[in-house]
Amino acid sequence: MDNETTTLGFEIKYAGSPVFCEALLMINSYAVFLNNRYVAELQYDASGGWVQTNGIILPQNVIEEIGAHIDGQLD
Repeated sequence: MDNETTTLGFEIKYAGSPVFCEALLMINSYAVFLNNRYVAELQYDASGGWVQTNGIILPQNVIEEIGAHIDGQLD
């Protein structure tokens, strides 16, 4: 079995500045890092879209942007 870790990296705007965002695939969620610092855990809820389940409270528009990158809707 392959134990390869899946990580996505992309730039987002957070607090008015561009930051590097990484989303690390876990079992049922993604650990989110901004500029190499853990900030939150996100998971997809079929009834509510992307939701934050742990970490520093992120604005909903940031959660949605990160989710769109994870879904492959944004480059």
